[in-house]
Amino acid sequence: MNDAIVQVLVFTALAGLAFAPLEQLFGRHRGPRPDRLADLGFATFGGLLVHLGVATLVGGALAGLEPLALAEPLFVAVGDRTVRTALEVGVGLVIFELVGYAYHRLAHAVPWLWRLHAVHHSSERMDWLASFRQHPLEIVLMTLAQNAALVLLGVPLGAHALVLLALRLNTVFVHADLELPRSRATKWLSELLATPAFHHRHHQCDGAPRNFSTVFPWIDRLFGTHDPAPAGPVGLSTPTPRSFLGLLVLPFVGRRVE
Repeated sequence: MNDAIVQVLVFTALAGLAFAPLEQLFGRHRGPRPDRLADLGFATFGGLLVHLGVATLVGGALAGLEPLALAEPLFVAVGDRTVRTALEVGVGLVIFELVGYAYHRLAHAVPWLWRLHAVHHSSERMDWLASFRQHPLEIVLMTLAQNAALVLLGVPLGAHALVLLALRLNTVFVHADLELPRSRATKWLSELLATPAFHHRHHQCDGAPRNFSTVFPWIDRLFGTHDPAPAGPVGLSTPTPRSFLGLLVLPFVGRRVE
């Protein structure tokens, strides 16, 4: 448990040290940050709940899938270890993203999944701290779905860990209050990788949900859910609790969230 606490606190602290100064230099928002304490609750105590859920529920479920996995890991025939690892991480990341995209669309279409996902969308300001506002149960469910695919395909644990780290860092980045400079290089980058502008549109309060991908915007282009327009106001159209505990129980109360 002590190791889990340290991991959660260290990742949150490093994310803040990396992105908070950048937001001060390149962000759009100034002044007091609403709901800071609630999001810090998700970044710390919520992270511990996720760790416990992953270590128990997800760990047991994935262990049960191992007998169904491919007999040999992907790319076992590739002799060069560096090339093999690069292929495993790259393919693992694409698989992770495709499963995450499917789950994300379901989370906007299936009422009981939306009740969990609405907690994430309740944030009225996009920044690095808002990336942590995710219901622990939703993270456990998504983690199970995404990791199950990697286990079944026999992606080695080393590559698996690199995929998870890349996703965690990218999640903080796409929520950050950052305006990337307009240049040919950033335009090229935004075609291949998700940017804050791309993901902020997903959090727009009104309009049809778009831009479901976390890393690869071309997945949304492939399935017709991409929207290049700038994001309008973000959040939900119905009032939601402002506290960490209130948001934690929100999916289980009778109130409808839109």
